[in-house]
Amino acid sequence: MSDQIYLLYHIRDDGQLLLVGIYRSEQEAKDAIERVKDKPGFIKYPKGFEYHAYELGVEIFGDGFEEENIDENEGEKKQEPQGFLN
Repeated sequence: MSDQIYLLYHIRDDGQLLLVGIYRSEQEAKDAIERVKDKPGFIKYPKGFEYHAYELGVEIFGDGFEEENIDENEGEKKQEPQGFLN
């Protein structure tokens, strides 16, 4: 059994990020897209799905992080998934 998981995200055109689910395989993530792509909200942004592999037990930001994702005009953090393996 792999120590890798797949996080499925949906990102709207305005940058809003939703975590759709966490799966054991890439195929399970792809299957989930097929199940939800025609549901309310998702159907308006059909190209907004992304999935990424993560290793269990590994810190994504083990050395900390820079606050580069601060939008100077709005003073808010942009919602972008980070720490992807692929």
